[in-house]
Amino acid sequence: EKVSLFGQPFNAFEFNNNIRIAIPSKFHPFHVDMKWSDNSFTFTFNKELTPNDIDEIILICESLGFYGYKYNIKTDHELPDYNHQIKKSNTQGNLTLVASQYLRNNQPKEILEKYEEAQDFWTEKRANIFSDVNLTKDECLIDSFRKSQNRCFVDASVFPRNNIREYISLYDTVIIAIPLADSPNSQSFYDIFKISKIELLELVRRGRIKFVAFQNLQRYDSNFLADVLSVDPECVLFSRRLAAATLLAIREKTGLFGFAFDSSTQYNLLKECYNSKVDALKILAESLSENIAFFEYGINQRGALGISQFCGASFAAQIYKSRGRDYGIELMTSAMSLEFSLGLGAHHFPFEHTGYSEVNACKILNGIYNGVQQSQNELREMEIQT
Repeated sequence: EKVSLFGQPFNAFEFNNNIRIAIPSKFHPFHVDMKWSDNSFTFTFNKELTPNDIDEIILICESLGFYGYKYNIKTDHELPDYNHQIKKSNTQGNLTLVASQYLRNNQPKEILEKYEEAQDFWTEKRANIFSDVNLTKDECLIDSFRKSQNRCFVDASVFPRNNIREYISLYDTVIIAIPLADSPNSQSFYDIFKISKIELLELVRRGRIKFVAFQNLQRYDSNFLADVLSVDPECVLFSRRLAAATLLAIREKTGLFGFAFDSSTQYNLLKECYNSKVDALKILAESLSENIAFFEYGINQRGALGISQFCGASFAAQIYKSRGRDYGIELMTSAMSLEFSLGLGAHHFPFEHTGYSEVNACKILNGIYNGVQQSQNELREMEIQT
């Protein structure tokens, strides 16, 4: 049933991860076992639960889609804490956002507190994020990310970028996607942006530099995150809130992408597009049909990292596919930072260096989100190099 619903395998790690995200911290640690042979859930907690606590646990499980199960509650006062193993790069599940409860023993307090806050926000607002037309992206951003009206976004997660002074000379606030630390060729933030630790922390203290961490928390340098959060606890936006703000910004732009539809609406939407005599609508249907069934699941598992698979980039890739060209990878990777900038309300700098550039792909995607313009006054990264 779960495989059919999500459109892809639902393994033991994902099951346990989702359960631990949904169940409040006061009940942790616990062990859970589900048996399909007799449709039973067996929970083991390290303390006695009241009848109201048990009802709350069952209600949470049913909200995740586990209806009609028999729930058994056990107690083991010597139940050990979680022993979570960090997944290595390029292994199954290493892109999934890990439940904060798994990270208590391997992340500094400064990081864990804010990560849990973003996770709780997602758990509480998830249904609204996917369907509420009145919810706005600003409601998903933390206060410090809404103060400046003159801000830019620079994605340094993989590619090298310019000297940080080139950005802060033009903008009141520079928002930076933190470099990944688990790559063999990874560089430190200070080397990439040619700045010392003391200088960076002073800029963070003044509110000139903000950060986003849109991937699995274990892929980042925890010492770097702890350093900047110790100076400004509101300087990092984690993946859940970024995903919410980005989806809502995309919805505001398109009126279509970013919504989660029920099965009946999905069927009717695809049917109308396929049966129309408009080629663009047929291409749109091809794009939506590839991933609409597990859109909500994909975002829930990967957060902001999963968005580019489901929105404008997929549509653009399908347009070029109909013309015999395969630009899927280029469009998907370029879409990430562009779509994040929409959610952040920031000017976007596509990566542009000799040998590889995201500029043309971003122009295509910008046409989908903002309409095609005959002339554009744009500031490009290569033009601000000193």
